[in-house]
Amino acid sequence: MFKTILTIEDDLLTQQLNEIMINEVGLCEKIITATSGQKALEFYEGLNNGEEPIVNKPQLILLDIHLPVMGAWDFLDHFEAKYPQYAKDLPIFILTSSVNPADKIKVIKDPRVICLFEKPLTYKQIENMKQLLTPNTLEP
Repeated sequence: MFKTILTIEDDLLTQQLNEIMINEVGLCEKIITATSGQKALEFYEGLNNGEEPIVNKPQLILLDIHLPVMGAWDFLDHFEAKYPQYAKDLPIFILTSSVNPADKIKVIKDPRVICLFEKPLTYKQIENMKQLLTPNTLEP
């Protein structure tokens, strides 16, 4: 369905569980991982300057809220400001284990984020993701 998905997650076990689910349902051909918002921005810098092949440009981001170095909201602000060509129309889903109602409210109010899901991913959440994405987004 997608060529490349970027997952931004600092917990390695959760990262592995998410990758297993993504691979089992065939959601993408390639998964790129970053352990912080800063590492994700470094990946996009590599795309921008040609160190990373443009064919690896993600078509979907799965983003943890609470990350070391640079959390989700700071990442989104920097990403949108520095790489608008990649950020425009890129579907972003927040994954979290947070039970803080303020996090959920912030996701609902942020137009850059499609939806929040509890982690790790489940089959049902992946199906919900597919339903929330427009047909144009699902094109390779």
